[in-house]
Amino acid sequence: MSTLFMSPKGGNCTTVTTAAFALTSALRGTPTVLFDLCGDAPAVLGLSEPSSPGINDWLNENGDGTAESLVKLGTPLHNGLVVVHRGARFVEGQPRWQQFAEAISSLPQNVIIDAGTTFVPEEVRTAVHTVTMVTRACYLSLRRATHLPKPHNVVVIKEESRALTVNDVSHVLGVPLRAEIPYNPAISRAVDAGLLPSRCEQLLSHLLPEG
Repeated sequence: MSTLFMSPKGGNCTTVTTAAFALTSALRGTPTVLFDLCGDAPAVLGLSEPSSPGINDWLNENGDGTAESLVKLGTPLHNGLVVVHRGARFVEGQPRWQQFAEAISSLPQNVIIDAGTTFVPEEVRTAVHTVTMVTRACYLSLRRATHLPKPHNVVVIKEESRALTVNDVSHVLGVPLRAEIPYNPAISRAVDAGLLPSRCEQLLSHLLPEG
């Protein structure tokens, strides 16, 4: 299985949500690879700031890496989760997106990609099984979302103060709700303390569906 998480707008908790799905997948016994296209996953997961090559280095125009070499760029976290960080800020030359799509399609692990608001080419979108949008019940986010390629489903960060409801989001996007995650300051505190991996099961896993 492979899932690409994206968002129409920054500040929608996309990286934390993606990390939670990856951690939960691993906790449930499935070897999992988290690909970080945005650059924030190591910080969210309490890892030290990486200085080694990452995805953007692998994507370089003159690169010739395999799927196995892509995974080897990652950092094993725990419970079978490997985190492959972004690496260089920019890709040199024309990015090898088609090779990346082929690589993630060939991997036996559960593949989870944090794309955030990053541009994702069509060959990568079509290579994954599921495209999940993460958003708050926010008018500005929904306004932008309607101009983006349609996801397969949506995860909504629920805030009691919002005028729009979770069902409003699903209806506007015309896709099913994958998960509803109530805003919880305890999650923010766990991220700030670098403790999300050890607190994920208690705080988030019960809110996330299988698969």
